[in-house]
Amino acid sequence: MKRTILLVGIVCMMFSCRLYDIHADTYKDGLITVKHEELPVKRDGQRVQFDHPYKLSESFVTKVLADIYYKEKGLFKRKETLRIFQDEEIKKLVPLIVQAFSVAMPTQVISATSYSYRMILSDKKNYCILFVADRSLNIVFGSVHKFQTFNDIMSEKKRYLMTRENPAKKRRSSFWKLIPSAGQQLVPDHENWLAIDLSNEMYK
Repeated sequence: MKRTILLVGIVCMMFSCRLYDIHADTYKDGLITVKHEELPVKRDGQRVQFDHPYKLSESFVTKVLADIYYKEKGLFKRKETLRIFQDEEIKKLVPLIVQAFSVAMPTQVISATSYSYRMILSDKKNYCILFVADRSLNIVFGSVHKFQTFNDIMSEKKRYLMTRENPAKKRRSSFWKLIPSAGQQLVPDHENWLAIDLSNEMYK
């Protein structure tokens, strides 16, 4: 009898651990971090209902990320339109985002933090949240190529334990604005929020 109870207990523990792995909260690849976040998102004063979990193909996510551009603002801005995500960055982000969407709860967004243009003791940070709603993939940015030193990155990790940034509460940045590509559109009154129609043929 005791052996039976012990065996049942071990099986339950193994099942729980396996379930935890499938529904992992955080997915990492080096400095790339993708997480499930319980963040409220409102549009036109109404709470957005997420269509999660959702199955996205890696080819779709790759095309979307490779086609996101921005322009700089400010006195020392560059005039050209710039790509947000670099090729190596996209290769690491895509499988993590696809996996996170496949097990996301209906109340969770996907947050993604990555770093590009790595230099000596510094990086440029990209931070955004992603979610599916109303047959569209929504990507809302909080940071675009934000210059950070190694100490800044460590400080942000500590600060994250106390507060979470919600890019959907922002409308614009003083330093950049998104430039929609074909098949993308900015959500009204937002320079940091893109919506991509999931049925758009150009992404298939």
